[in-house]
Amino acid sequence: MDVKSETPIRKLDLVGRIQSQASLGTLVALCVIASFCFPEFPRQLNLTNIVRQISMTGLVSIGMTFVILSGGIDLSVGSTAAAASVLAARLSREFGLMAVGAPILLGIFIGAVNGMLITRARIPPFIATLAMMLGARGLAFILAGGEPVGADPSSWLYQIAKTDLLGFPCLGIIFLLTLGVAIVVARYTGFGRSLYAIGGNEEAAVMMGLNVNHKKMLVYMICGGLAGAAGMLLTSRINSGQPTAAAGWELTAIAAVVIGGTSLTGGRGKMGHTLYGVLILGVISNVINLEGTLSYWYANLITGVLLLAVVLLQSRIAGGRIRDT
Repeated sequence: MDVKSETPIRKLDLVGRIQSQASLGTLVALCVIASFCFPEFPRQLNLTNIVRQISMTGLVSIGMTFVILSGGIDLSVGSTAAAASVLAARLSREFGLMAVGAPILLGIFIGAVNGMLITRARIPPFIATLAMMLGARGLAFILAGGEPVGADPSSWLYQIAKTDLLGFPCLGIIFLLTLGVAIVVARYTGFGRSLYAIGGNEEAAVMMGLNVNHKKMLVYMICGGLAGAAGMLLTSRINSGQPTAAAGWELTAIAAVVIGGTSLTGGRGKMGHTLYGVLILGVISNVINLEGTLSYWYANLITGVLLLAVVLLQSRIAGGRIRDT
């Protein structure tokens, strides 16, 4: 390989590292400013609340990272979480532990349908998952009968979000353990490496002998399963399943993944850096709540500005790559 062909790759790696460090620096700066402006921000009670808030969208963001790395997108995760939330609440009344497993299975099933539409019917991921977003939301309303469904306070599901382990929320432990497993899978397994290959150049991945359709199916099933788990945990936290819940989670997850440094075009990024994006959005939301007089829409505005800045940086990287080659 000559120097000319190596230059774009080295440039991408360098800028990717700069972007991830910028995300970490942004997170640190936000925490320092928040601690200075709001004395209650660094207190254990508030930090614990942040962990609980980000854990569910964090799970969805992990699944979204897998999908985006493979060059896809999943707009159905919020609706999937809502349907899983309602199912968990209903099952908690009579079937106990099934209220934990069944919502995850529902999410996997929805993810499998997404995968089939994309790989077999050859429907673009945006369209396929948009249709499933509408369908899953409709399923949530059907399961709920149009009304919130209360969870059984005597069930094991009810206690998950209320339990701490050595002062750390159980929700946070679940999120961090899942993230750890996802990092290992993405970085050290053949499946993870194949996602980078597919997202980077799907045609080349096919020529390498990779079963692209099979990998994509697994990716969307993983994403759906994690969305189902997030919906189940949401029911545990708010004590009910609501068909209107988790609205906008798909956009929050995409923003967290991109702010963490994963390229929207696929093939580049690190699973662990998604944590930076999740925490940045969580801190912004928490600061808005602590301020008290600002609407939550300001958090959306700030998130949009950050997302736009990252996407512009990524587009400049791509432009530089084209010029250099």
